[in-house]
Amino acid sequence: MKKLIVLSGAIALFFSACTSNGGGSMTTEEDSLAYCLGTDMGTYIYNVDSALGQELNIDLLIAGIKNAVKKDTSIMSSEDAYAFMRRYYSVIKPRKDSIASAEFLAKVEKENKNIQKTESGLLYEIVEAGDNNVKADTSSKVRVLYRMADRNGNDIQNTYDSNDTLDIPIKNVIKGFAEGMTLVGKGGKIKLWIPAELGYGSRQQGPIPANSALYYEVDVIDVVPAEEPVK
Repeated sequence: MKKLIVLSGAIALFFSACTSNGGGSMTTEEDSLAYCLGTDMGTYIYNVDSALGQELNIDLLIAGIKNAVKKDTSIMSSEDAYAFMRRYYSVIKPRKDSIASAEFLAKVEKENKNIQKTESGLLYEIVEAGDNNVKADTSSKVRVLYRMADRNGNDIQNTYDSNDTLDIPIKNVIKGFAEGMTLVGKGGKIKLWIPAELGYGSRQQGPIPANSALYYEVDVIDVVPAEEPVK
């Protein structure tokens, strides 16, 4: 019963908050629900915008919602809409990401005089060389702090904030990261700009779109052979 009372109170506060945002224009709980559903959809669209790296046309977005609610297919049927979305995410967006990633890497290489390039196409900058006598190879593990970001600078993973190190077997990571770890010694720091072919390639991996270039900043805390436990 206590849980039910708490839940009821939370729901009341939820609707109260939504109603207060409407400047008095919402007179029923259903009005509040409609507004709250709108805010939920707006949050989703904001996340889509962030993933796309561009803003969607809000007027057309609202028009699409209205027509879908009214079942108005004068502009596009639901079948055509789904077909386009499938094509967009499987063909159009990967192509756009591929072009944008290539432009991003070319700009980075042109504007940063400290960047070097390996035969594989990996771009890197050694911030601190570390111990050249203690470097990783394909059988090693590395203990690292790192940040991974997309080409727009948005963090995908960041262990610096929590200061949590990770022990990573070189053989289990993407090619660009693995190659980068062999270029710097224990105690060193390196920046990596990894083209898609050395990253996740043409497949989407969680929040990482297909054909995406990636940026890494890595502090190599320790390097040990894989068969030995990291101290």
